[in-house]
Amino acid sequence: MPDPTSPEVFEPDWAVPPGATIAALLAARSLSRESFAGAIGESVETVQRLLLGLEAVDHSLAERLSRCLGSSRAFWVAREAQFRADSERLRHQQEAEDRVAWAKQFPVREMVSLGWIPDFRSAMAAADECLKLFGVPDVATWKARYGGAAAAAAFRMSGSVRRDPGAVSAWLRWAEIVAERTPCDSWDPDGFRERLGAARRLSWKKDPTVFLPALRRLCAEVGVAVVVARTPRGCPASGATRFLSTSKAMMVLSFRYRTDDQFWFTFFHEAGHLLLHGHDALFLEDGGETTSDEEREANEFAQALILSPACMAELDRLPLDKDSIMHFARRAGVAPGLVVGQLQHRKRITPDRLNGLKRRYDWDQIAPDRLIP
Repeated sequence: MPDPTSPEVFEPDWAVPPGATIAALLAARSLSRESFAGAIGESVETVQRLLLGLEAVDHSLAERLSRCLGSSRAFWVAREAQFRADSERLRHQQEAEDRVAWAKQFPVREMVSLGWIPDFRSAMAAADECLKLFGVPDVATWKARYGGAAAAAAFRMSGSVRRDPGAVSAWLRWAEIVAERTPCDSWDPDGFRERLGAARRLSWKKDPTVFLPALRRLCAEVGVAVVVARTPRGCPASGATRFLSTSKAMMVLSFRYRTDDQFWFTFFHEAGHLLLHGHDALFLEDGGETTSDEEREANEFAQALILSPACMAELDRLPLDKDSIMHFARRAGVAPGLVVGQLQHRKRITPDRLNGLKRRYDWDQIAPDRLIP
């Protein structure tokens, strides 16, 4: 606890170089910079830097300043030391303010509740935890490494809902951390494609605590780390994929709508990106309007996996009652909720019809990854 009887230390929010004192003395004596430069044995350019605080006053220069302008050598050395100390203090203060301002783009309270960062007691501590999450020492490094990618990813998402680059980048970074820690065999595209049939059969499993571990094992065996990460406000993502290396891919699923048709369509859509679109791109889905060739191709890939072309043709003639849909789903080998989702997508029924055939999950069943790094 500070001593109430001790004098307060004044710390100005400015730093004045010795050059300011020198300039005042030169003006008072009507001494030109050229004459002053000659008197202390320096160039005019060095004098200019000295006046601006860009040239340090060492002991030799302090001695010459003392002879030319007065005051002791110790005065000029102390004047320089105070300027450098004030400058360093203000630099740290500005960096701290910049960190706090930077961290405001992240939904930090949600990030705590989601288990991405530890709780904190101050805005500065929150900023420090965000830097730790991204594995960077300062804001400048974050901007260089993540800033452009976060803004670009958020921009690609549909404009129908709010999207914040900070929230998007935090979600992706969390998924990346979990994926990096997930043991996987090497990426095997042929093996991954072969396992999608087994993944499709998992759609019949009602409980995420049953099908999610099985799905993760299937994918890890062929180099795909499946991460379940709930999205914070400002990140309306359903899923995302990117390759962490040539031998390991990440697929992150948010269970955004918490229904089986949305979850499985997103999974197969992301699988399409991994198989069709190479190692270099980040793909981020929000369920909005499809605007690129890659997204259309991934949609077609997912639709073909959920229902074969023959089944899709039958779907267009299917009677729109519960029993017919249940029988069709059994023949097709997928959960009835996925059939309803396709009927709604193809506008054979409106989005409010037959949703009772979909399975809806709660977060206790889903259990998103929580692993504070």
